[in-house]
Amino acid sequence: MPSLLDVLQCLDDQPAEAALFAAGPWTAASDAAVGVLDEPPHGLTCMLEAEAAGDVLDVWSSWRDGAEPNVRQKCQAVVHCAEHDAYLDVHR
Repeated sequence: MPSLLDVLQCLDDQPAEAALFAAGPWTAASDAAVGVLDEPPHGLTCMLEAEAAGDVLDVWSSWRDGAEPNVRQKCQAVVHCAEHDAYLDVHR
C-alpha cells in the first residue's frame, strides 16, 4: 500500500470529491489511499477531502511568499490540518 507521502505526490491528479485516507497515527509513512469511496479502506480513516488538502497546500505556499512545499512539508501541513482543523503556522 502506498504511504501518505506517496499519495500526496499525486494529489493534483485526483478529483476534487476524492478523499485522503490513512492509518493512524498519521505520519509520512502511514499506509494511505486516495479516491472517491463510500467507505474507507480497511484500517484507514478519512483525513481530508482532496480539495481541502489542496487548499491546505495553497495556504502553506501563500503564507510563505509563494514557496512550493516539498513532499515532507506537504505531509506535515496536511496532517496538522487534519489533526487540529487549522493551517500550519509559518513558524513551524
